[in-house]
Amino acid sequence: MNNIIKIPLWLFELVTTAKSFRDNPIIGSPLLNRLGLHVIRLVISHAFMRTRMLLLSLPVSAQDRKSFFKEGYIAVENFLSDEEFSALEKEARAFKGEVREARQGDTLTHRGVLSPDVLQQHPALNKMITSKKLTHLTQFASGHFRAPFYYLEDVKNKYCDGPQDPQKSLHADTFHPSMKFWFFIDDVTEEMGPFTFVPGSHKLSWKRLKWQYRMSLSAKNAENILHARGSTRYTADDLKELGLPQPHAFTLKKNTLLIANVFGIHRRGDSLKKSTRLSLWGDSRTNPFIPLPGLGGKTINQLQYYFLGLFRKKADESAAKRGVRSPWKIIEKE
Repeated sequence: MNNIIKIPLWLFELVTTAKSFRDNPIIGSPLLNRLGLHVIRLVISHAFMRTRMLLLSLPVSAQDRKSFFKEGYIAVENFLSDEEFSALEKEARAFKGEVREARQGDTLTHRGVLSPDVLQQHPALNKMITSKKLTHLTQFASGHFRAPFYYLEDVKNKYCDGPQDPQKSLHADTFHPSMKFWFFIDDVTEEMGPFTFVPGSHKLSWKRLKWQYRMSLSAKNAENILHARGSTRYTADDLKELGLPQPHAFTLKKNTLLIANVFGIHRRGDSLKKSTRLSLWGDSRTNPFIPLPGLGGKTINQLQYYFLGLFRKKADESAAKRGVRSPWKIIEKE
């Protein structure tokens, strides 16, 4: 009876960002996917997202548009002036907001949410985040007028005991184009576990469609829980089958902006030793089945942070009731 009640929700999720083959029996149905359900969702979502990106591409330089559509990323060195970067770095290292910690394998990730009220205390960060230069790039790459969620992020490699960080396996975040970006406040070297991306892997080629079709038939029973829930994992042999090049590790200087389409195959690089890398981090994942770029503005931006706060509060309360650690635990500042 409980499953019957959930059917309308499962059907509705077909036209949302929902991606889990295991948690939604319609999305994960081997029969429906044999008939092409997963492939249909792929094709429609990519067509709509491409249209939305094109509609928002006019303020973006031809070079950046070409790089994003061809390679799947945009890298801009010296994004800020020396004076602007110095002010932003000073604020970031003395951040006054709440900091939360996640543990994945042997990696700790610290994030401070940069909501509008927090940015009022950080004028240099606010100037960067609200600049037209960044706004035009993020709107184009996300195909949406809504601003990304912004965080101050510190990735701490090899800071705790555990198995391999799952972010260090080659994967795609979801089935449709979505955007993440990093503005690096530290130089990123090979030993810091740099962001690593397979150029051109964001494209929905015929080989990729066939691979996705075959994968969808058994994904719900995959041993890797992240794969079963739609964050598809890839191997080196898969890259060969797809005719893709070797992954590229982004070792970059500070004051570099990196934007990526994370339908593209990527991972966090292997760190050679205990290390940290500080960045401004942004994430935008919007419904790929709407044909137009949606709504943005201050009110929408404030609302999304309000609901983020509610979601985190509920996660904290749920973890406390079960006597376990919250996935993103509030920590004392160092």
